[in-house]
Amino acid sequence: MALKVLLRRTIEGVGEVGEIVKVKPGFARNYLFPYGYAALPAADAMRQVVKDKEVEAVRQGRLAAERAQIAERLQSLTLTLEARAGEDGHLYGSVGVRQILDAFQLRGYRLIDRQVRFETVRELGEYECAVALSTDSVVTVKVWVVQDATDALSMAEDIAKAAGAKAAGAKAAEAKAAEAKAAEADPVAAAASEDATDAALDA
Repeated sequence: MALKVLLRRTIEGVGEVGEIVKVKPGFARNYLFPYGYAALPAADAMRQVVKDKEVEAVRQGRLAAERAQIAERLQSLTLTLEARAGEDGHLYGSVGVRQILDAFQLRGYRLIDRQVRFETVRELGEYECAVALSTDSVVTVKVWVVQDATDALSMAEDIAKAAGAKAAGAKAAEAKAAEAKAAEADPVAAAASEDATDAALDA
């Protein structure tokens, strides 16, 4: 059964200061009443409504100033998240709101999941997430999902090895082609050249 309470401060998703709203008894007993955010709508509580609204106006002004400062900092922020991915850029897992929240926390921003709007991604790349500081203050933050540093180093080493093997193969092929051309012109000199080439490659 719902309980009627008088809000002594504005609570998002519940109501504005001075309103009489219906809430679950447990919510009122465990949260609203202990913190002084609401009271039973008795005569003495109703007489406090004007004062409560003045206090709330001051609080909302302070919160608005704080949100403006945070919004300004967020607008220049870029989040970079490392993730494991294949050479095609496809992630082995995914990056979602949980990873975004962790990235914000590492930078000193404590947000909750309902404040962050971000579609789960499964590819490396550049994305955007929306951060709702309030119902009328939403900031867009750039997000880069990049290859995990360890995986990136391993891939670079593999590419370097493959390039080295390809270069060595090309060099050997060029040497064989030169030997074949020389053999057509001077069989005796070609034999000597082949021996010299083999010696150089062995070295």
